Amino acid sequence: MEVKETLREQVLEWINSVEDSALNFSEMHMKNMPPGTVAEVWGDWTHHNGMVREQDDLMNMDAYHMSDCGYMRYVTKFLLEQESSFFRQQCKDSELTEAHRHEYVELAYIVSGTLRQRIVGGDEVFQAGEVCVIGQNSVHQDYLVDEDSVVIFIGISNDLFGSKNTFMSRYSRAQDFFRDLVVQRKKDLKFIRFIPRGGINEEFEDIIHQIILENIGCRTGYVNIVAGLLERLNDMLMSQFQISMSKGEQSQVRKLLFDDVVDYINQHYASVTLDDLCERFAYNAYYFNRLIKENTGLTYSDYLKNIRMDKAAFLLKTTRDSVDRIAHQVGYTNQGFFYKKFKERFGVLPAEYRTL
Repeated sequence: MEVKETLREQVLEWINSVEDSALNFSEMHMKNMPPGTVAEVWGDWTHHNGMVREQDDLMNMDAYHMSDCGYMRYVTKFLLEQESSFFRQQCKDSELTEAHRHEYVELAYIVSGTLRQRIVGGDEVFQAGEVCVIGQNSVHQDYLVDEDSVVIFIGISNDLFGSKNTFMSRYSRAQDFFRDLVVQRKKDLKFIRFIPRGGINEEFEDIIHQIILENIGCRTGYVNIVAGLLERLNDMLMSQFQISMSKGEQSQVRKLLFDDVVDYINQHYASVTLDDLCERFAYNAYYFNRLIKENTGLTYSDYLKNIRMDKAAFLLKTTRDSVDRIAHQVGYTNQGFFYKKFKERFGVLPAEYRTL
């Protein structure tokens, strides 16, 4: 049976192939690095050599390998360009790459090892499986360390990340809040850390794997395929990763998530379970119990029971359906249990309530 290539193996294969085929390496001084710092480059590096990095394309995808032989090897590919460019620089432990910021959203995924960065003067370390989204105005640099690490960087154009289209309607309030947070690029937004729930997210890595293949292959229709994969990546990032942000923003996300949960329960009250909520919103059962408790003072089961009883009371007053039919409509198959819970809620049995 064929063994599936890992994302790390794919990235290293990409870097190695570009380096092996590179012709006419030239020396280039990176503008924002100390005098005398020289890198070897092949291809067009005008977008990368300077404080402000701009992008006229839909996306750029970069990858670096901080090799244990003392070199940082860096490859970059724009979506609408056919060729990848290559860069390599000798590592001196704790030296920093050039300081820069972006005019676009940059997403960094740590494939293996760590990513050590200085972001707006503060030092941060990101572990394998984590994602870092860098704010537009955040000046940052990578540490050059003698450590075997592989990192993927995806630069996403403002137009793509901020676009509103028919697909956006499926996002929840909490997801829309995150999109707005990044797109608006608040002045105090340095970066956002995303930590996968349950360790390395294989599905997330598989999407990156597909993006690399499509972007390098440049086959017919690849631009639209990559755009769709980026939307899928963004959707997973917002639903399957824990978001690390300020306490105020976390509180707002929790409130918006609660509103989404309430909407979902109201739409599916007759059959909804905690497992359904876990699958829909990608949090565990304990989290939903705590979220509902802090917003209503009730446990999940009591909250759901009250919704079902209120729906039953409404149907009793507005329809001529039998009590048994109404009990079934709101999610109860045991008639005796329904009668008991209804009386606990309203103080009378369903038939009496109807005549009040």
